[in-house]
Amino acid sequence: MLNTIAQLLYAIPATFWGVVVGSFFSIAGVALANRASDKRLRAQFEHERLSNTKDREMALRKEVFLSAAEALAAGMNSIGRFANFDIPNDQVIQPYLEKAPAIAKVHVIALTKTILPLAHFNSRLGALHIELFARRHELMNERNALSLVDNQIAQFGKECDRILEMIKQHNIEGVVDQRRWQILQGSFEFEQKRVNDGLAHRAELAVALQPKHLEFMRECLSHTEQLGKMLVPVLAAVRGELELPLDEAAYRQAMLESHAQQQQAVDEFIRKFMPDAAQPIIPSVLPQ
Repeated sequence: MLNTIAQLLYAIPATFWGVVVGSFFSIAGVALANRASDKRLRAQFEHERLSNTKDREMALRKEVFLSAAEALAAGMNSIGRFANFDIPNDQVIQPYLEKAPAIAKVHVIALTKTILPLAHFNSRLGALHIELFARRHELMNERNALSLVDNQIAQFGKECDRILEMIKQHNIEGVVDQRRWQILQGSFEFEQKRVNDGLAHRAELAVALQPKHLEFMRECLSHTEQLGKMLVPVLAAVRGELELPLDEAAYRQAMLESHAQQQQAVDEFIRKFMPDAAQPIIPSVLPQ
């Protein structure tokens, strides 16, 4: 049997064996090529999967960080709003409170190097809100006292106008009534004295409040500058996570120059306008 098989194999032409061997190598080459192609496709799919995942994560980070940046900007702006006594207490930090929840999202997706300076910034901002509210409460009491005096002066002024109108009517009528004239004149002088006393009292309150208000304005500006410095490491960490370059030294220098310009503007405003804020109003003269 073995001899028969050997004879059959020996009888096969050499060209056939060449075709068989060539076909084998061809099949082997195709298999190797398919294997390499499959490996490349798997690597490509894995790369695209990781790239898409990274893009989705980066898009989410950008959205969260931008919302948090708006909240932080509102928080810094709220410090300056404390010095504006025309804003009610319940609206001083309202813009910040509306955006503050966006900051909590950062703690979910950010790295530790970002969370730590952000938490430090938020802690300082919350403490400043409490400190400035206490300080503002004291000054607002004095401001409310001014408003009360203003209302009294307005009432006294209306009474003066009413009596003055009666005096004019008396003169127009041409009736000689010395007793009525004396009563009207005495009433006018009394109301005018109340107006003048109110103006003098208001001037005293304004003079006492003005330096405190100016000091409070400068205090708020100083706190804003401190918060700006604390915001730099937060910004650097965020831009690092977003793979955006930042020249931290140049940014700090720009912040310092910006605060210096703000301080200069405040000083110039105070020099031009604030000294005239408490000048008394010249009272009207009693008509003859």
